[in-house]
Amino acid sequence: MKTRVNTLADIAEVVENSSPECHLNIPQLVGNADGRVLVETFDWQQHLSPKFRKLPEIKSYQHFSFDAKRPGVVLARTHCDAEPVAFQLLRDSAVLPPVDSLPVLAPPGLNIDRQTYLYEKIWPFCADEARDITCPAPRVTAQKSQQKSMLKRM
Repeated sequence: MKTRVNTLADIAEVVENSSPECHLNIPQLVGNADGRVLVETFDWQQHLSPKFRKLPEIKSYQHFSFDAKRPGVVLARTHCDAEPVAFQLLRDSAVLPPVDSLPVLAPPGLNIDRQTYLYEKIWPFCADEARDITCPAPRVTAQKSQQKSMLKRM
């Protein structure tokens, strides 16, 4: 079966309808077309970096394990059969970081170049009712608008 998909809501509907009898596939959008955030994103980097050290050469490891009895320690392996290497990441193992009052990150949105690309290249392929949702006309930022007006004056 073919389904025309123009928006994220359309994708969610296709996923939900892909297993209607047993409800195995349950989509969850993180935001909706009007800009409302449905799932908040937290700034874990800012929150945890003062309390934890970075794992050196993290990209060389493929397997990680943790034990509640050893807070702040990660066992890292380069592959499944390798000997684990222990790293103490928590700077002070006696002080666990709080998990409340986390800084919330606002969605950054698309930059002007991406907005322009979607509007110029993808807009013609969208259904009429979805064009303003999926690829609306680019929103010129105040800074760009000021730059253009300054150039016109010159």
